[in-house]
Amino acid sequence: MTAYIKKECMELTRTGRLFILGIIFIIFGILNPAMAKLTPWLYEMLQDSLSEQGLQVGKVTVNALTSWTQYYKNALMIIIAFILMNSTGFTGEYQKGSLVLVVTKGLSRRKIFLAKLLVGYGTWTLLFLLYTGITLGYTKYFWGEDEVPNLFFGILFLWLLGMLVMSLLVMFGTMSGNSGQVLLGTGGILFISILLRQIPSISKYMPVKLADGLELSTGAALTSDFSGAVIISSIMIIICVIIGVIVFDKRKL
Repeated sequence: MTAYIKKECMELTRTGRLFILGIIFIIFGILNPAMAKLTPWLYEMLQDSLSEQGLQVGKVTVNALTSWTQYYKNALMIIIAFILMNSTGFTGEYQKGSLVLVVTKGLSRRKIFLAKLLVGYGTWTLLFLLYTGITLGYTKYFWGEDEVPNLFFGILFLWLLGMLVMSLLVMFGTMSGNSGQVLLGTGGILFISILLRQIPSISKYMPVKLADGLELSTGAALTSDFSGAVIISSIMIIICVIIGVIVFDKRKL
């Protein structure tokens, strides 16, 4: 299993997936404070044009919260990029037939499944820490004295959403024949969650609620308001793992 984990890590680097994702996460991590810092300058550049249209723009003030607002807005983009780049985990192996040799050599299917799952979780966590760390570092540099309330929990909830996405990718990967089906299944679950969130009585239980960490910092929500989404997401992660194990055990390689 250790050797298979190393093989998965080598594949991440050799195929360039880790490099590409790293670049994407770094760029968005830098953009968050950069866009906040440039906002007053952008409004100043547009002031003359807006004045001609009868619109008056007052003084624009930016702070650390402005940077973290961009952080949560761009989180959707990095999650989409992560989904697109990690949709071929199992399907690529099926198409190449490489799992047959590994299984015949004695490695159990469950260890293969667990290895892919652990590498996926580790990849998301590493990239997410990179994205968050860059935003945090530049925000501290530009607005060191500004404190953003409940920032830790907002970041933690967003990380959990990414863990759920990775679990969905692995589960659908075990039962799909190509990456398109994996994307359709994972995207479908998230889309349904977004639609169901429009129903007020159950909106707080939807996993996509975890992306609303900004509400904690602005005082629009309490940490307890996310408890339902955290519980549902955790249960979904466990269900994804169980279904993935069962399907992969019975899957014809």
